[in-house]
Amino acid sequence: SNKSSSSSTSASATSRYMFHLVWLSAVMYMMYGALYNAYKIRLGAIEEYGPVIHEFDPYFNYRATEYLYEHGAKKFFTWFDYKVW
Repeated sequence: SNKSSSSSTSASATSRYMFHLVWLSAVMYMMYGALYNAYKIRLGAIEEYGPVIHEFDPYFNYRATEYLYEHGAKKFFTWFDYKVW
C-alpha cells in the first residue's frame, strides 16, 4: 500500500510539472507574439514610407509639447508651427 502511495505521489508530481511546463510554454508563446506584433507595428511607418522621418519626427513632438506647456491648450489648438516644411 505504501509503494502504491509513493507511485501516485510521483505521478501527481510529474503531472504538475508537465502542467507548469505547458503553462510556461503557452505564456512564453503569447509574450513572443505580443512582442513580435509590437515590433511590426512600430516599424509599420518605415515599411510603408521608407526610412525617412515625416510626421514621426520626435523633435516636432518635443516642440509641440513644450508649446502646449508654455502657452496652454487654447493657444496650442490654434498654433501653426512655421518651423515644419
